[in-house]
Amino acid sequence: MQGGTCTGPLKYLAQGFLVTTALMLIFNVITLVRAGDAWLGLLYFLIFLIPLSAAVTLRRIRRKESAAKANFNERIRGILFSLQGVALACWAFDLATTFYAIDVTRLATEVNPLGWPMGILGALMYYGPTVVMMYVLLFKIKQKSSIYVGIVLSAVTLGMGALNFDAGAQNLRVFLATAHIMPELRFNLLTVVLAADVVSIAAFTRILGKQPFKGPEKLNHPNSSLQ
Repeated sequence: MQGGTCTGPLKYLAQGFLVTTALMLIFNVITLVRAGDAWLGLLYFLIFLIPLSAAVTLRRIRRKESAAKANFNERIRGILFSLQGVALACWAFDLATTFYAIDVTRLATEVNPLGWPMGILGALMYYGPTVVMMYVLLFKIKQKSSIYVGIVLSAVTLGMGALNFDAGAQNLRVFLATAHIMPELRFNLLTVVLAADVVSIAAFTRILGKQPFKGPEKLNHPNSSLQ
């Protein structure tokens, strides 16, 4: 990773977020199909293809950009920072389902003393500084001890993310009980989502095709060149 740039860490963060989003969409598809709503399950499955293709693209780009000399500590830093994206995806799931349960159906209330939507600030006050702190620890300080601190912070962050996911899963029950696609809108929605799938997959494929392949670097010694 080149020093003084945040492109690499952002890719780690995005990869963790997208992979977790894809897994949660799979969870939603299975839940909807088991609940007997195959149309919503199909719609979620098609939506799932968008973050999946993005995650695969980022993964392929990272493989092409990864240097052969990347050491173990650098890989650990990447994994730890991607876990921040995992927690952020769980938080986004909680926010999306809370918005539906409170603002759309008006069948639920916010238990946070700050109320809704001010309750968002509570989690933001934790996630925001934690992501910044992890970035500084892992990619600026780069001490071995910073990895140990990062492991502890990541464990706490994943705990927070698990709470957000649990709250989102509870809100999902409201969605299962109230969500319904009118028959006259089903094919229109499927057409829109399919078009979005085609556009996104084509765009990510094009981005991936423009990435130059970086194989293992050869060591050039001054006295070993062949004439």
